[in-house]
Amino acid sequence: MKTILRTAQLALAAAALAVAGPAAAQFPDKPIQVIVPAGPGSATDTVTRLVLNKIGEQKSLGQPTVVVNVNGGPIAATRVKEAAADGHEILVYHLGLLGTKAVGKLPFGAEAYEPIAQTGSTRFIVTVAENGPYKTFKDLVDAAKVKPNEITEANSIGGASHIATLVLAQKAGYRPRIVQVGDGPKRLQSVLGGHSAYTVVSPQEYKGFQGSGIKALAVIGPARAADMPDVPSTKELGSDVDVSVDTWWFAPKSTPKPVVQKLANAIEEAMQDSGLKDAFAKQGVAADFLKGDALAQRINAIDAAVQPLGKELGG
Repeated sequence: MKTILRTAQLALAAAALAVAGPAAAQFPDKPIQVIVPAGPGSATDTVTRLVLNKIGEQKSLGQPTVVVNVNGGPIAATRVKEAAADGHEILVYHLGLLGTKAVGKLPFGAEAYEPIAQTGSTRFIVTVAENGPYKTFKDLVDAAKVKPNEITEANSIGGASHIATLVLAQKAGYRPRIVQVGDGPKRLQSVLGGHSAYTVVSPQEYKGFQGSGIKALAVIGPARAADMPDVPSTKELGSDVDVSVDTWWFAPKSTPKPVVQKLANAIEEAMQDSGLKDAFAKQGVAADFLKGDALAQRINAIDAAVQPLGKELGG
């Protein structure tokens, strides 16, 4: 009986590979385009390039990978959604994909793709200009409470940073005036130029602008960052917020499972490298890797929390 069952299982596995077709078996047979919905130097771009550089060193895919920076999350997401389901064009995104659906910028979200892997988690830094009026997080919160909807917050409406600041403002009891600016570097430039009172950015974006006149007031989360020990967490300052941005890799829906698995395995091999882990740590990114069912469950759980925020996020 066991022999019969084993024979049947092997037959099903062979059938699955046959359905996937020769294209899956030969994957990849040309360069892989990795679509990043942010500009060079942004947090997502930096993490993506670190992983891809390691994959290139390990030669685990046998083909070069090319980062394509696309200005605008909806444009990037739509491009990959409509791409050929063969794994040669994939998307790297985060919480912002869920937010764009919640606010109605896109009629679809993570469910429109095949999740490949998660590579790291990042927490936001509340940032102001050094020569500005806010020397502490309390200064900023108090001012925003006195002048609701007046203190300007540079953000990317509907994106991951907006989700984080929305939750923070709700917990701390203030309401800022959101100004649509764009990705992290653009938001920092807005603060430095005096166009916005404050913003939130990733640790790597913050470090890229250190020495330019910016100041970190707090880390959004339950604890201080190991590489920024002098910056308090919002929890210790009275706002118990736990929002992180996980970097997710997606393939178009219906991409054959063997292709998704090959991509996931290549990413996992890269993430196991100690040098890459050190590089992540220097960028303030926790090297948290997920794939398969564990990844799908995490995305679904976060999505369930984000979708009800649509109205507050600007939908």
